[in-house]
Amino acid sequence: MQELIDHYEGDSEVAFIAIQTAFEGFYFNDPAGAKETIKRYNLNIPVGHSGSKKEPSRFMRNYRTRGTPWVVIIDKKGVVRFNGFHLEPNQTIQVIDLLKKES
Repeated sequence: MQELIDHYEGDSEVAFIAIQTAFEGFYFNDPAGAKETIKRYNLNIPVGHSGSKKEPSRFMRNYRTRGTPWVVIIDKKGVVRFNGFHLEPNQTIQVIDLLKKES
């Protein structure tokens, strides 16, 4: 993630957000855990949390995500263009750069 953030630093056409989803381990996969992740990886992007023991993650349900790290790439028009388990940074850059060229 940090490699991608660094690669697109200053590019107003690309934005990143990390969402910690919880489907188990609710005692450590909670909003406080998301804050620890921000600190641990020194992330300077928005980080959210979705899911609790009482309410399953709506993000996981809406995007049909499974494991970690799950990657969702959404184009300029709001269309999901990639939704899958793990994507290498170089592959991600290729996908994003192709999408940036679209009108």
